[in-house]
Amino acid sequence: MEKILSGKPLAKLIQSKIKFLIAQESLQPKMALIQIGEDPASSYYVQNIINIGNKLGCEVLYNQYPADFTQEDLLTILDNANTDPSINGIMIQKPLPPSFDELKIAESINPKKDIDCFHPVNLGRIILEEDGLFPCTPLAVICTLRYYNIETKGNHIVIIGRSNIVGKPLSNMLLWKKPYANATVTVCHSRSKNIKELTRSADILIAALGRPSFVTEDMIKEESVLIDVGINQITDKDGKQSYVGDIDYNTCFDKAAAITPVPGGIGSVTSSLLFLNLLKACFTAHNINKSIDDFLNYIFVE
Repeated sequence: MEKILSGKPLAKLIQSKIKFLIAQESLQPKMALIQIGEDPASSYYVQNIINIGNKLGCEVLYNQYPADFTQEDLLTILDNANTDPSINGIMIQKPLPPSFDELKIAESINPKKDIDCFHPVNLGRIILEEDGLFPCTPLAVICTLRYYNIETKGNHIVIIGRSNIVGKPLSNMLLWKKPYANATVTVCHSRSKNIKELTRSADILIAALGRPSFVTEDMIKEESVLIDVGINQITDKDGKQSYVGDIDYNTCFDKAAAITPVPGGIGSVTSSLLFLNLLKACFTAHNINKSIDDFLNYIFVE
């Protein structure tokens, strides 16, 4: 097992496989990418998505709207995208204005085009272990473990964080009766008692709580695998900004068997998997029936 679980070679592998399948089927998957306002971090991520799409042969229809854009305006845009047969996937870049009802917006996206997997139908499929579109960050964690041949079957995986975006779907995905899952899963959160006792029992510890350097050396078991989903912007005493994860990388490095870096870890894989969902949605629209396992086996086995 490699010590540093870099996401860059995995992202490159996923993108190369997606690009090949797109060319093989003579398709041009099309995504509607919507952003409201001008959040700098979001704009950077949006540009990254556009660049990857261009490289893979996908069309990213990017529309940025002003900060005073209303929820009703957005719902109208979504309705048009839902009924446009040329659009295969819809993504709304967060954050949205505080006044927006995010659940209502998620429910307004056609589940077959919901490549971010926020619709209740797609989240429900995870619990039932049914095929569909899957949230990119949880899938990135699973793909990273699979790429580096890290055993999950029967191992104790502790997740810190219970968000609808990462913690909840990931915990259910790791419980799937599949060779790359079958784990024993514990979810910790802000109300958990004796959290250090729980994290020190983890064979694999996944931090997804959005607090910089929260996990320290005394919270991990010797030779455990550390997966850092967090990415937090911090400012040092000299005013210099940088990004760190939810795990204190420097203090945990020597004690861990393996650890993902931030940046360059899970985030790198997440962006690539957005296009795997887009490709899957495009295949479905063209009556090409491929399950998520078909795609994953093609990436990791063939």
